[in-house]
Amino acid sequence: MEKLFKGIPASGRIAIGQAVVLLKSNLFIPKYQIKKNSVSIKSELEKLDNALMKTKDELLDLKNEIDQDQSALKKEYLDSALLMIEDPLVKKKVTEKVTESYINIEWVFNEVIQEMADQLLVSKDHYFRERAPDVISMGQNVLKNLLGSVELEFPDDIKDVIIVAHTLSPPEIVAFYKRKVKAFVTEIGGRTSHVAIMARDIRLPAVTGVKDITRFTTTGTRIIVVGNVGMVIVDPEKGTELLYTKKERGQINYEKNLKKNEKKACVLKGGEKILLQANMDLEEELLLVKECGCSGIGLFRTEYIFFNRTAVPDEKEQFNIYRKIVKEIAPYDVTIRVVDIGGDKKPEYLQENEEANPFLGLRGTRFVLVHTDILKAQIRAILRAAYFGKACIMFPMVNDVDELLQINNIVRQCKDELAQEKLPFDENIRLGIMVETPASVLLLDRISKFVNFISVGTNDLIQYTLAVDRGNEMVAADFDPGHPAILRLLKKIQEIASIRRIKLSICGEMAGDPLYSLLLIGLGYRRLSMSTMRIPIVKNIILNSSIDDAKKLAETALNFSLKQDVSRYIRDEMIGRFNFLEDYFRQNV
Repeated sequence: MEKLFKGIPASGRIAIGQAVVLLKSNLFIPKYQIKKNSVSIKSELEKLDNALMKTKDELLDLKNEIDQDQSALKKEYLDSALLMIEDPLVKKKVTEKVTESYINIEWVFNEVIQEMADQLLVSKDHYFRERAPDVISMGQNVLKNLLGSVELEFPDDIKDVIIVAHTLSPPEIVAFYKRKVKAFVTEIGGRTSHVAIMARDIRLPAVTGVKDITRFTTTGTRIIVVGNVGMVIVDPEKGTELLYTKKERGQINYEKNLKKNEKKACVLKGGEKILLQANMDLEEELLLVKECGCSGIGLFRTEYIFFNRTAVPDEKEQFNIYRKIVKEIAPYDVTIRVVDIGGDKKPEYLQENEEANPFLGLRGTRFVLVHTDILKAQIRAILRAAYFGKACIMFPMVNDVDELLQINNIVRQCKDELAQEKLPFDENIRLGIMVETPASVLLLDRISKFVNFISVGTNDLIQYTLAVDRGNEMVAADFDPGHPAILRLLKKIQEIASIRRIKLSICGEMAGDPLYSLLLIGLGYRRLSMSTMRIPIVKNIILNSSIDDAKKLAETALNFSLKQDVSRYIRDEMIGRFNFLEDYFRQNV
């Protein structure tokens, strides 16, 4: 039966395909019928016995390694886990279900574990409610042993894969993109979570914040993802699928129509030039960047080079990647951001002590100033690559002048080393920072003395200014780019940049949002960097607007005290000017 789910619009476009459902641990659980005889049932139950025994042995080995005086709590947890493994009720329920349904043991075991956890969650006893996560965790351990090496493997008979998961990490998104999946749907995340940002950059539809969809969707089910309105349709009826197939074709035709502007100069009606640049995550996006009609790369997020591998990429490997991109994008600029590791973006081989709040921990510039070997290798690679075109280095999450002085000293060291080694490099490379925290805004008049350019990262600036987790769907409505405080901050940044005569750009998701791009121009921003998917539509808005339109929009918005007044005004104004965007604005305000 057709089921409709609503979530947060993360990345536009429509995708139609088959679901591959991943558990919270991102294990793929196959579902299939076994032969209806006692031999098949016995074989399935033996698989479970072996997995339970293997899990028990792993727990006992771990328990023996723990020193009782230092880790009593962990030993207590392991004792509880062992009791769950040996619980005869689990085996009894699984046996009954397999015998009745003739469904494979992996699927049935997962169902039993989920049912047990659900029963605990509704208990009136606080102690039992707190045991639910332990049951799920223990079940995941058993499932891994049941499944063996099938983690993240797709069934051979599924075409046009759409990933349905609790959440996805940046490395997983990269891996799935390379396997040509069609779309992403996640239970958690907001409009500026990394799932959303990366999906837009690689032009794949995505919907985030879709509650419980992994529980109501099975692998192989037909599914429609409508990324621009945040809608997911599971098991669509024939008429529904035909309707969205037609809409998908219409969307493709609309995008083709926008391509007529690709070669036009990006100027307002009065002739003032606006520079549109691309945000890029992966080397594989180069073709998308070159075809979107942009004027260079305003943000190359290099951290994704560091994912899906077992060690830090060395200088030579990074140099080859950066050189290729710089040469391909010439004569335009490439702004290469130093690896922004931390928060939810940390490769397994760089996992250190667990942080209670990683988004306020060792991330961005803080991380590379601790790991100067990683920083120096990357700076050397960028300096060398810049010799072959136009590139600059941008540092993330800079909060004070002290950090900049350390950075500048390391850059000087790298230049001196390369000169001694007689390796060609760009001696006059430009250095800049991302403005992402209130601290960097308050100190911008002083910080700007030590850099050649600044770029506003609105995603984190909004998150840290409004104290709103941008990946939390529960507070997604509070993550508001049009908040009066954000508009004032953006205006203040522009005024300081103007006084200091320093190059200014904006590279957060707000820059590519058709709702706000004209507003940003009115605030004084002339360089906007965004996902390639958004460039044609933003360019169309610019070509059909004047500087007076933009200034009036910004001046009026700045006068409002209530955020809902800002949103209502911008929505009404933009729909009035661009009625072809009515569907987009109706769903995104």
